Amino acid sequence: MGFIKKSKETEWPYYRDGAFGPIRFNVQHACNHDGNDPITTKQVAVVIPTGATVQKINTTLPAPWEFPTFEPPYQEIGSASPDANGYDWAIQFVKPHAQTSLNKVYPIMGKTSTGENIPRALVWVGDHPDNNDADLLITNFFPEIPAESCIKEAQYFFPSAQFCTTQGQPNSVSGWLLGTTSQWTKDRLGESAVQWSLTVSVMRDLTKKPLPSNCGNGDIIGIYPSREDIDQYLRPVSMDKKGHKVQQKSINWWLKQRQHGDH
Repeated sequence: MGFIKKSKETEWPYYRDGAFGPIRFNVQHACNHDGNDPITTKQVAVVIPTGATVQKINTTLPAPWEFPTFEPPYQEIGSASPDANGYDWAIQFVKPHAQTSLNKVYPIMGKTSTGENIPRALVWVGDHPDNNDADLLITNFFPEIPAESCIKEAQYFFPSAQFCTTQGQPNSVSGWLLGTTSQWTKDRLGESAVQWSLTVSVMRDLTKKPLPSNCGNGDIIGIYPSREDIDQYLRPVSMDKKGHKVQQKSINWWLKQRQHGDH
């Protein structure tokens, strides 16, 4: 999974701070599996970097289109909502949109840092074939980068997972995260156990909001949900036949199902 939002000014996908608009997360393939049987993605879950527990992390991207595996694993270096300077980096508004092959999308609600009840995660449900592109669309607000801060760029990482089925085999999962958690062990990560995540870069408008003189070249920060939030929200869902009653389930519940089970 990756992202396909490009600026007209650069090859690097980014938004200006305080932006309100769509983000497209690109799904190109399904989970790893054995054999040549067709495999489909039945669900995609994405955790939003929001809420009072969202973290600042020590991982940032080294350069445009360089996709490293983050070894050693990232470290949480403090709360991001608010941070030590009182700035709030949490995403505050999220609106999901359905997609053709993943035509149902369910928000998993929770409290933000301001006490509002908004989606903490989104789960798309449908039947998406392997090796076909699907753009998962959300609309959200990004925080303003404070003028008095030394931050020139905020990199938002969205942990995500695909929940897949293969004819005649148990279900499979493919997590796209910056590192392991209690529930997302190395064997549950994506291709070749890569540590990676959906990413959006938010840039300071240096023309309208130049860096203070004591900031040098400016700082880059990484924003990511806590490991506890990932384990709580990065999970599949079950639903009734009409799709009205939706409940998050465990990863193990998904892995025990087969293609014609209760998904």
